[in-house]
Amino acid sequence: MGLIKRMSGLVTANLNDLIDQCENPEKMLKQAVREMETALGQLMDGAARAIAHHKLLTRQLGEQQAAVERRMKLAEAAVARGDEGAARRELRYRAEHQQLVEGLARQVETADALGHRLRNQVTAMRIKLAEARRKLVDITARNRAAVAQRKFVDNLPDEACAGTVWSNFETMCHRVEQSEAEAEALLELLGEPEVGEAFDTEIEAQLRALKEKASHVAT
Repeated sequence: MGLIKRMSGLVTANLNDLIDQCENPEKMLKQAVREMETALGQLMDGAARAIAHHKLLTRQLGEQQAAVERRMKLAEAAVARGDEGAARRELRYRAEHQQLVEGLARQVETADALGHRLRNQVTAMRIKLAEARRKLVDITARNRAAVAQRKFVDNLPDEACAGTVWSNFETMCHRVEQSEAEAEALLELLGEPEVGEAFDTEIEAQLRALKEKASHVAT
């Protein structure tokens, strides 16, 4: 429209680029929040599995470490009773358990690092999601206010319409003034005597004056 609508554009221009580029920013933001919630759920599931795996590996590591100690005690007992064959057998078992301990220790370390990383990602995602929810409330309120302002401004007449209304108003005023002037002129014309009547009145006045003068002379 005109200047008023250009001002309306300036009022709503302060919303961020998302508002400017999207026809329905509120709907899009809600969809983004839902996607973040889904991603957070998936991340939490992954973190839970990683933590559970770390706990399982830790338990297996503890079992293998206990087996290493047990085989050592059995080897020592075999040596004490002079059974070298049994001692060798227990030492071989101990070596196998020790290899498992070393492998499990590396896996536990890796799983622990992964668990910490996933925990940090879950925390960061929760913070981002909370921020997104706050922004959703803020942007939604601002967008609805802007839409209400645009609807209000759209219903206002622009300069051309206002100018036409004012011109019509002035025309009607001139017509009323013209009608009043014509009415006054008619009243004036109706109130004045005709020329013939004015002449007869003057003659009658002169005649009366002559009669009075003649009566004075006769006396």
